[in-house]
Amino acid sequence: MSLTLIGSLTSPYARKMRLLLWNDKSLKFETLNYFEDAGNKRLKEINPINQLPILIDGDQPIYESRVMYNHLVKKNHYKPLTIDEENILSAIDACLNSGINLFSLRKGGINIDDASNYFLVRQKERIPALLNFLTPWAAKQKASDWNFLTMSMVSLVYWIDFREVYSIKQHPELVAFLERFRDCPGVKETEISA
Repeated sequence: MSLTLIGSLTSPYARKMRLLLWNDKSLKFETLNYFEDAGNKRLKEINPINQLPILIDGDQPIYESRVMYNHLVKKNHYKPLTIDEENILSAIDACLNSGINLFSLRKGGINIDDASNYFLVRQKERIPALLNFLTPWAAKQKASDWNFLTMSMVSLVYWIDFREVYSIKQHPELVAFLERFRDCPGVKETEISA
């Protein structure tokens, strides 16, 4: 059965799924630009959660990247994540969510540097706190540890820096982390170019 991943080229969640499925020759990747009216309309039609990516396995749509991963673990008999690994993934996703919230608000014309806005302050505080939590784990990972967690971390660190949501230069260990994984399958090919 073939898989179709629908996502944007810039989505860090779509990127980590693309990296996971990089060697799957049956995978079709369909791009959708939800910043355009037609893409936004289509997204609302195919995903009740109204977010990307979407994985379609045969006729089965799967609406969230963590659920996609768990589906593929069962289907392909991958080794399931341990509780400690699930916690790392939760921290990565929480950091990504805060980054995406800030990016979306800034794109919508909101001044994300407004220190009087509790929501903005909370999102901005979460990113460095989560990166501080994740850095010791990331520092121990070797290029041979290329798995869903390191793929997710590569997607996070690259995206928050590229979108200028948070500068990773404040974390030399994370700059080194990205460099260690630069030559892993699909990393260069899935980098955001614009």
